[in-house]
Amino acid sequence: MISTIRKTAQAVDIVARLASIFFVLAVLIIMSGQVFFRYVLNSSLQWSEEASIWAMIWMVFIGSVVVMRHWDHIYIPTIVRLFPLRIRVWLIVISRVLVGIFLCFLFWYGWQVVSGSANAYSHNIGVSSAWAKASVPLGAALMVLMVIAQLAEDFAAIISKDLNRFADFGATDLPDIPEA
Repeated sequence: MISTIRKTAQAVDIVARLASIFFVLAVLIIMSGQVFFRYVLNSSLQWSEEASIWAMIWMVFIGSVVVMRHWDHIYIPTIVRLFPLRIRVWLIVISRVLVGIFLCFLFWYGWQVVSGSANAYSHNIGVSSAWAKASVPLGAALMVLMVIAQLAEDFAAIISKDLNRFADFGATDLPDIPEA
């Protein structure tokens, strides 16, 4: 089962990486086109700013999935590293569970916004703003998948008593705290 979760997370990670690259390139091309049209042709593209903002929103939420895969987001592990390894293991697991709960709420509220009646029609792009807002619940759902994959690997390491997975949590330049 752990291998299935790992393979699924890896596949989602690859797709999210490719989607992130697509959105970065979309912003680059759209904004370069806008500069060209405005300063060379002296004619602005009406849709470019809104389209690039929507692409950036998608880039953030899909890019966050990539970051969550290996727990590479910004965090401050100083306090966690002060604890002995046996306690640190459970602090890390609890933090992942709390992040997962937050992401579930983000998914639920994001879905409420997308499916609600507050979505405007963009005349510049020609679609509903729900398409931009859909990045929130989709990104949150995929991040929950990554949290589940992390927790599955955590529990597999705990069961096999391979605590090295948790020993390297955080900055490596800090002195190691002896085990209890």
